[in-house]
Amino acid sequence: MLRLIACLSLVLLVGCLKPIELEEPEKKPASEAQPTSANPASTNPAAAQPAEAAPGQSMPSEPAAETPAEPAKPKKGVIHQTTDVVVDAKEWLQKPGIEARDGKIEGVDPFSQSASGYFTLAAKASTLGMQQQIQHYKALNGKNPSYKEFAQMMRDNRIEFAKLRWYEIYGYNEDTGNILVLVDTVAKEEGP
Repeated sequence: MLRLIACLSLVLLVGCLKPIELEEPEKKPASEAQPTSANPASTNPAAAQPAEAAPGQSMPSEPAAETPAEPAKPKKGVIHQTTDVVVDAKEWLQKPGIEARDGKIEGVDPFSQSASGYFTLAAKASTLGMQQQIQHYKALNGKNPSYKEFAQMMRDNRIEFAKLRWYEIYGYNEDTGNILVLVDTVAKEEGP
């Protein structure tokens, strides 16, 4: 019994040393696939094809079917995607159901806490560079940039932040000079 358990655990730990590779069936050369009679058109009129190859060369058995390249489909989900959408936080906070996120990790189980932690930290990390640029602007000009100046700085420098969930959006508050994450509680409750 002990030997059986040892063998099974060894198989589970080591697994297959060489992955199994499926091989395509070999195609017969074109010369073998064609009839051997001197004039194939005499036995099968459908086999008569215009000769494109020289008399001593064999023709391919099937022409390669070219499929047009499909355009890249957008990735599902939001991980490793970016956005450049930032709204005016002063306007959006006046709307019903919109509130600023405090940056705490939420969740009731390890999976939801992990997801919340990812989005919270990704939002924080992706905005650090722009927050520093706002501080430099304030040091040079003595005031925080307006929302229009902030949007222009983002366009000029091609800055994008980590994409958030469907009910979250970035907002810029020109009074404090902070980039906030705004949450639409109504959309959160309704679902995607």
